[in-house]
Amino acid sequence: MGDFLNLGSSIEAGAHYVQKNLTDVVPQSGGYYEITACFLAGTLISTVSGDVRVEDIQEGDILNTWSDAGGAPAARKVVWAGKSHAVVRPLPHEDEAGYPVRVLKDAIAPAVPAQDMLVTAEHCLYLDGGFVPVRMLVNGRSIFYDRSILSYDYYHIETENHAIIMADGVLTESYLDTGDRHSFRQVAGAARIGSRGLRWETDAAAPLKTDSASVEPIYRRIEARAIECDVPIHAAQPVLTHDADLHLVTESGQVIRESRQVDGYTAFRLPSGVKSVRIVSRTSRPSDVMGVFVDDRRALGVAIGEIKLFDSGKPHVLTSHLTETELSGWQCRDAEGARWTDGNALLSFEGHETGAFAQLAVRILAGGPYRLAEVAGADDVQTA
Repeated sequence: MGDFLNLGSSIEAGAHYVQKNLTDVVPQSGGYYEITACFLAGTLISTVSGDVRVEDIQEGDILNTWSDAGGAPAARKVVWAGKSHAVVRPLPHEDEAGYPVRVLKDAIAPAVPAQDMLVTAEHCLYLDGGFVPVRMLVNGRSIFYDRSILSYDYYHIETENHAIIMADGVLTESYLDTGDRHSFRQVAGAARIGSRGLRWETDAAAPLKTDSASVEPIYRRIEARAIECDVPIHAAQPVLTHDADLHLVTESGQVIRESRQVDGYTAFRLPSGVKSVRIVSRTSRPSDVMGVFVDDRRALGVAIGEIKLFDSGKPHVLTSHLTETELSGWQCRDAEGARWTDGNALLSFEGHETGAFAQLAVRILAGGPYRLAEVAGADDVQTA
């Protein structure tokens, strides 16, 4: 079996898995709320009157804004300030669970940030001429998910146009209304601004950078600084395996393990009369095992090429996984002649009878490594 890198050119090629509105939806009793790109309480925002805590910013306040990292600040008025609340949910992936990200003091440069900074995972920092979601910079040392915070208020502030502002000494973003304003309540004053439906491509103060070619050098630079400064590891280290635990599950729930490997195919003996199976395996996200600077958070099982059904010794090539767009348990196609499962993919034998000696042969082109667990006892919390 290969690994993600076998189909590496396809992993970032599509836009179907990139959350361009930078919003994570998190369930809460009675409905859903969205954790968008926001600051936590205590963040110091640069205003013309000095640094002000984000929770104290109100409509009409005048912020310092920048056109680029080397320019002089320009005054810009706050037109809206919003607040919401998040409760972390018990999910295996910290970015989806809703943990806030802590950027340690001096993580990026001396006094940048000037104090520990707490933001939501989708919040963007302005680095190297563009906005980078902080989740793509998490290194487990100087930038990490703070698992000691299980619920929190979060805030955002909007200027008339999207702007580069300064928070805790870091250039970052003001609120860009891509349609999620309903998840906030206005901090003060009567709510009078409806959704503006802005877009990153046309309305942002700087380009949004999520491609690994742009983000990885930034990530490596911050990581190297943390190692040079001997910043301890604050995140549990994953245990990886290349074993996909690949098996089939029939409609009745029977589990079928592989019978043999032959000519690059994994073969399974099928019970008589089976009309479909699920191709089941472990899953892993490229962002977890290749690096957070890879903006692919799909759960990928195995990449499957040709599938053959043998009945009475006669081979039948099955192609539904390569031809049907909407197919349960299969990710969108992003490579010719192959398709990823999501770890539980439906394969129908419609039009074919499976007799007493039927076999299924599946060509696995890539898969893994897979994340098994985290090392117990790792220091993964840091308090302010």
